[in-house]
Amino acid sequence: MKKEAFLIIDTSEENADLYYKTGFFVPDPVIYLEHNGEKILVLSDLEIDRGRKAATVDDVLSLSDFQRRLLAARKHPKLIGAAALLLRDRKIKKVTVPGRFGLKYADELRGEGFKVVPALTEPLFVERLRKTPEEVRFIKDALVKTAQAMDAAVKMIAASEVRKNRLYLGGKPLTSERVKGEINSFLSRAGFSAAHTIVACGIHSSMPHDSGRGQLFAGKPIVLDIFPRSQKTGYFGDMTRTVIKGGPSRELLDMYDTVLKGQKLAIDMIGPGVAVKDVHKAVVDYFDARGYKTGTVDGKTEGFIHSTGHGLGLEIHEPPRVGMGDEILEEGNVVTVEPGLYYARTGGIRIEDVVVVEKKGCRNLTRYPKKFRV
Repeated sequence: MKKEAFLIIDTSEENADLYYKTGFFVPDPVIYLEHNGEKILVLSDLEIDRGRKAATVDDVLSLSDFQRRLLAARKHPKLIGAAALLLRDRKIKKVTVPGRFGLKYADELRGEGFKVVPALTEPLFVERLRKTPEEVRFIKDALVKTAQAMDAAVKMIAASEVRKNRLYLGGKPLTSERVKGEINSFLSRAGFSAAHTIVACGIHSSMPHDSGRGQLFAGKPIVLDIFPRSQKTGYFGDMTRTVIKGGPSRELLDMYDTVLKGQKLAIDMIGPGVAVKDVHKAVVDYFDARGYKTGTVDGKTEGFIHSTGHGLGLEIHEPPRVGMGDEILEEGNVVTVEPGLYYARTGGIRIEDVVVVEKKGCRNLTRYPKKFRV
């Protein structure tokens, strides 16, 4: 019985399944075929020598060879034509493709007589959701650099002075942009790519994915969310801390304490065989019991307005999501634990660590203090 044939036409810079199977970063679309235990990569002349040395596949074929065959048959030498030739060479009539597979590619293959079936799973290769010890090490290494970048940011805020409730450093306004610049520069020098880093103060902190802008204020929460990707391994780190310069109000102190204890509650529950929705519901119920309701005020949703966490690896957001879904945690899953509370009047507070599910519970891979006042 023949095994399922998997086809990917994409760039491994964007497609985590492709990078997972090839270990080869390439910025332009390539052809990947897996069939009967064999992994095949079709590369252009630009990439083929590097691919034959670095890609973790069984065979690297020349795109130019396929293009010459297409031209000889008076056909356009496009990528999908090369994929069709590859499938015919191996007598494959049906392929399974990832959900993000291009509609145009699928239509053209079907027009050539192939059966193209979208995968029922997300990601395409579900085994990558159960991290190996090496993958856990890659994520932990990314978290070490994330913590160092976080420390640089927190030290900037701690060293600032307050003038009329605004923060200044070195005589100049301390802005979200300055802090993000320091974070991203550090990470770039360390071999990581950082995009959409969050340094959000005050009203901006009440919107979980607002990256923040403008001058930072004393007495208002500053959410710092850093999620860099290693340029060497491709794995992400992810960490959030919320800090405040100056005296926090009693309300903010209670919010911070609530989020911190909510996070501990979730971490203590995580383990193999645990339903993600049970973890998320426990945090929601705890926040409700502390008086922090979730609802809509003046057309804006406030409270605990996102899931408790998400999978982390070659993608910044991958399954399993620790929310109201039906997933069951398994040994080897790596997930974030990041409850938060968000209110326009007071701002937002979020605390995020990364844990790996082990035989008995989970292990926290994040090593950085959780200190509100700096």
